[in-house]
Amino acid sequence: MDRCPNCRARYREGAQCYRCGMELSQLLRIEAQAACWEGIAVGRLAAGDVTGADAAAAQALRRQRRPLALMLRMFVRDASPFWDERL
Repeated sequence: MDRCPNCRARYREGAQCYRCGMELSQLLRIEAQAACWEGIAVGRLAAGDVTGADAAAAQALRRQRRPLALMLRMFVRDASPFWDERL
């Protein structure tokens, strides 16, 4: 998280915004879950599990729309018709 979603102040660590006092812990937890699912997607893709990688990227996107998850999802969907031929 770069900025508070309420007042747009720069994020300075902690569970509350230093400027407006908004509680940020739930948002930070969701952000961490999205990053975790991205890691799972990369791991499944590295293992050759295209379906699992797609599902994990979808889980990441359900939590937060991040560039890595979007790119993983697009890559998996574009590559899946050819994936079996390369193995």
